[in-house]
Amino acid sequence: MSHPNAAAADIAGLRRRIAAIESGGGTAGEPLEDIGGWLPFGIPAVDGPLGGGLALGALHEASAKAPGTEGALTAFGLALAAQAAKAGRRPVLVVQQELAAFEAGGLYGPGLEEIGLPEGTLVLVRVRKVQDVLLVMEEALKCTGLSAVLGEVAAPLPEPLTATRRLSLAARAGGTLGLLLRQSRDPEPCAALTRWVIGHALSRPRDAYGGLGPACLSATLTRNRHGPPGQWTLALQGSAFSLAPPEGLRHEPGDPAPRDLRAPLSQPVARPPLHGPHRAAIVA
Repeated sequence: MSHPNAAAADIAGLRRRIAAIESGGGTAGEPLEDIGGWLPFGIPAVDGPLGGGLALGALHEASAKAPGTEGALTAFGLALAAQAAKAGRRPVLVVQQELAAFEAGGLYGPGLEEIGLPEGTLVLVRVRKVQDVLLVMEEALKCTGLSAVLGEVAAPLPEPLTATRRLSLAARAGGTLGLLLRQSRDPEPCAALTRWVIGHALSRPRDAYGGLGPACLSATLTRNRHGPPGQWTLALQGSAFSLAPPEGLRHEPGDPAPRDLRAPLSQPVARPPLHGPHRAAIVA
């Protein structure tokens, strides 16, 4: 008959092993801290529930909220990849299913440079099948010469739990950030450490005239193994995220300029003519 203290120690050990598997996606006995660091958003309200940011050496999944929001999804993934490239000083690999490019468009060089991925920092691979995307991602995630691996698919994953489990193990082995972008949501179980739903959001005004401000997107954290889920409206400038100001700050014609907005132009848009009377005098 076993000693009660020994049995209690065994139960405690099993609980730690189960917690490591459920939280980190690793094998039994591997602590969560061995994932390899964090990629913070730079927003305490977002980084707090995540335990410091997106875990490196792990797989994260993001899906489009609805048809037509694939652009916001791609911007979300590329901004994170650009931050990882800047932090790790290594290139990013993007694996795109051809159908995904047909549905949402291809990558644009000047736009990539604006988001923080200039020439030489991104390697693009296009394949026909979802299975090929998963295969390239799995092999690339094991490579320590990459800072992030981003895969974009438009079709459902075959056996999603098994597929994402393999990607999670590969990301853990290479210490690489794995981002799986899916143009349609899938309720099937998934081994990703976090799951996000990304959609469009109204841009906030840049100045007192109500000019267009930075691009905004809605980010809903539906699954988080480090803490509670959450929902935020994020503004994106380059690869930097920030919380978008409340919608109530939108400027309406005739309203006084909100304090948070930039002052209007201090000079007239066009100078008076050098020769001849001013137009206002002619009208008068």
